[in-house]
Formats: sequence, structure tokens, C-alpha cells
Amino acid sequence: MANIWNSWGPDHYLGLYPWTWTQLESAELPGPFPFFGGVDPEVIASLQEAHHLMQSAIDTAISDVFAHRGPLDDPERRRRLEDAYAELVQSRPHLRAHIRCGRRPDGTFQWEYPLDPGKSATMTYVGIHGFNAATKQVFPLRFNGATASAIGKFLGLLDGTHTVAELRTAVENAGPGNAGDLTHLLENLKAYDCLGIAQRSSIHSHWLASTQDRDMIHLGHAALLYRQQDQFFLFDPWLLPWFAEVAIPSLWGSLLPRPAALFLTHDHDDHVDPRTLLTMPKDIPVIVPSRKDRRKFYYDYPAVLRELGFTRVIELAHGETFPFEGGCVASVPFFGEDPCDIEMPRNCYLIADRGRNTLVHVDSGPTNAGRSALTEGVIDDLVKRYGPISTIFASQQQLQELRTYAVHACLSPPGQWLEVGEDGFLTNSYLAQLATAAKVRLFVSYATGGADWYPDHLSFMFSRRNPARTALLTANWERPEALKDKLAPVGCGYHYTRALDIFRATPDVGTTVVSAGETLFPLQLYRLDHGDPPFMKKR
Repeated sequence: MANIWNSWGPDHYLGLYPWTWTQLESAELPGPFPFFGGVDPEVIASLQEAHHLMQSAIDTAISDVFAHRGPLDDPERRRRLEDAYAELVQSRPHLRAHIRCGRRPDGTFQWEYPLDPGKSATMTYVGIHGFNAATKQVFPLRFNGATASAIGKFLGLLDGTHTVAELRTAVENAGPGNAGDLTHLLENLKAYDCLGIAQRSSIHSHWLASTQDRDMIHLGHAALLYRQQDQFFLFDPWLLPWFAEVAIPSLWGSLLPRPAALFLTHDHDDHVDPRTLLTMPKDIPVIVPSRKDRRKFYYDYPAVLRELGFTRVIELAHGETFPFEGGCVASVPFFGEDPCDIEMPRNCYLIADRGRNTLVHVDSGPTNAGRSALTEGVIDDLVKRYGPISTIFASQQQLQELRTYAVHACLSPPGQWLEVGEDGFLTNSYLAQLATAAKVRLFVSYATGGADWYPDHLSFMFSRRNPARTALLTANWERPEALKDKLAPVGCGYHYTRALDIFRATPDVGTTVVSAGETLFPLQLYRLDHGDPPFMKKR
């Protein structure tokens, strides 16, 4: 251990370069839906297999409609689909073991599978995969005695805010089963030039100097950073290491101030990103949707976060609050963005801070059945409890799709697979009604990219680099900016946000938008403690 620790001065600060990322490696291939709870993973595997085997026939049925060989509204299509599914299941004993389906004597279709609220598709990690995006070098590391959570905790310390002496103490206190693997990890990180050393750690103080109390900073896509007095709350961080996706510096965990709490809204990868979460300090509270709000299924946040090393996971049920001095963050029901109608527990969040209210609405919207924050009285209740909402952050996506292509399609009735369902269908009319009911002063459109460092191969990424692909995706949408005219009569402004826009409180409880400019640009943040990156110096 002495050799590696003698490489640096004990009072210097050590952290991962922002162009380095790590990812836990599982012992076996994950099932269809990792960390999906409420049903035995073997049952899901059978449902997924049945759906996969049906997909070719479903694609042919879709092609028939486009080729004008079949009507768009075929009254017999559902029956044919259900009978074909039942025939498939009955022909395979291992599917019959988990799925009961067929036509009843009265002509209705039976489709059942067992639920188990205590089961989830957890994963076991046996190693870690590291990548230096600047040198394009990859290195694997197998665990010998350490657990994934011990590795995750240590990676959370490599954010540039801890001295070499503090890190050495953390390794020595990790116990004999972990210390060797942690030292080996550090040796690999050093060997692959993934570690940066600095004489100071000034990121947190720089963010305090560059922002004001009750500022909300957009970090790109759905990631938001809220300053509450001298602490910061982080929402849905999906951050990218430099050069991993595009050739410009991006925001990364080590470039952010230490969060006082982390809030996760829902189970999609762009809101719960393990690669980002590995960079976070592991002793902070992480607030997640509660299993109390489940109908059948849930995302097993405690299991995934425990594996990443977090020790303070708080499940916040709808209506419950996370208090702080001067206010609270309240859990608000999340509707929609679920074409299969499986109704996973998800949260929006209201920040109520000394008379000012901000709603993190994310991708929530009307369900296929018409349920929403409006129809269920959620917004009326929030206004009654906390007062008018100053600013709302909401997506403007208008996605609809055939349910067979939805992520969890195998969990929805097979007769619905050729029906259209919403996948976050947020029309301008609905959003205008939402803002009116909430008495909002500023509507902020976000969670569709908003930063040039995001990859452009994802269908929901709107980037200035790919205007033609964005136009293809949105050709049949209402123009997002047309919402501005619908909001004006009720005194609500509209802003389509870019990364590092700051939303600042005004004395009249309104909101003004300030650009952080060079102050919080990723390269500038890195230079605070490190100067120019090594590869820039070489040039």
C-alpha cells in the first residue's frame, strides 16, 4: 500500500479526471428489466420471450396496414392477436408454467401471470470497467474480496474534495476484505492516467460565488441543481464524462458542488444513470419514489442504490415531504409516460422554499385513461397547500407509439399491442391548462437535451448539431414555442432552456433567466484547481 500512497503529497486533493468513467460489471447477463420489482424475474423472462416470438408476426400485420392490404381499424385484429399469443404459449411448456391464457367459454380472453411483491430482478457485481475517454484506453478489474458497495463508496470519494491522507484512511478503515481491492483499483486508475492531483478544492465555493440563494440551475436534459441557502439539491443527474460521446467538455460529477440531497423522479435511464451515480458521494440522502405507491410493479431503487454504495435511501410516498430549514421538498404524483399502463411508482417534486414554489414536473402527463395531475386534483391541492407555483420545469415531448414497441410491452395485455398509447404525450393545450391551474409565472421547457455534449443518436435528444433529425422526429408535433401564446393570457412566460441557464427569483415572486456563460462552463470549472488539461498542454 505504501508505494501507491507515496506517489502524492498527503495534503493534496486527489480525484478522477472528468474524462474518466467507471461502470460496474455483473456476474451474468442482466434479465430483461434489471431491478424491476413485483414479479419473479423468471416470469418476466417468459413474458419477454413470448413477446419476442410474436414480434415478427406483429411487424407483418403493421406492414399490411401500410401496404393498404389491411384496414387501419380492423375489428378482428385484437382477437387474432390474442389467439395467436395463446397458441404460442400453449405450444411451449416452459411458457405455460408462468402464463395462463386462452379464450374463455364466454369469448373473453384470459391472460394471467403470478405476481410477487417481494421479488425483484437484482444484479450481482463482480468487477468494474474503467475507461479513459481522452486516451481511449479501457481496463477491467475483478473484485477479489470487496463488494460493489465498497467500491462505489470509494469512487464517490474520488471527486477531488478529499486529500490523499483522507483517502488512505478510508481505504485502511474499509477492512481487510476491501482494502486490497480498493488499493488495486487506485493502482489501475493511476496506471491508466485517470487521476488528477491538486493543491486545493474550490469547486463548491466557486458554485456558491457564482449562484444565489433559491437559484435553479439547468445542467442539461432533466438534471437540475437547486441552491437552498448554502446547500444544493440535485435532481435527476444524467451527466457525461468528457469526450465519451462528443468532442467537447461536458459536466461531470466532480465539477458539481457536493449535493446535500439527491432526488430521483422515475425509472428511465436518462433519470437514473448508474454511471453518473457512481461519481456521487455515497453518504448523502437519496430521495426516491416509494413502494407504498405501487399498484403492481415497482423499480427497486433501494437494491440498485445499495449496490452503488449509497447508505441513506429515503422512499418518499406521494404527499410526504423532505424538510429543510425554511421549507421542504414535497413528493407529487407522476402520471403517464407509460404506454403499457403498468403505473410504476414515480415522483414529481415541489420545492417550497420560504414562500417560493418550484415544481419539477419532468415527463409527467395524461395517461391513456385520461388520468393526470389536473383530473386527479393534484395541482389544485398543491396550490391550496403551498400557494401559487412560481416556476414549473416540464417536458414538451409529444410521443405516441404502438404499444408493442414500448419498453415494458410484454407486461401489457397482448390484445393491446397493436393499439396506440401515449409515451409522454404532452400537448400545448394540456400544458397551458397545467400552468393556469398552478398559477405559474414561468414555464420552462426542458428534458429534451439542452446541451451540446449529449449524444445525438437518442431519439429524444434535441441538439443544434442535428436539426434535420430533430425535424424528422417532431414533424407532426405541435410547435413547442407555440405554447408561449397559450400562456400569455394568464400572465405566464415561456422559456426553452439550455444547459447552464440559471432561474433566479425576483422580488415579486417571479423568475428571471440568467446565463452562467463562462463562469460554470465545464472547462472553466476544471481549470479552477488543475489549470489546462494535460492533453491541451501537450498541444
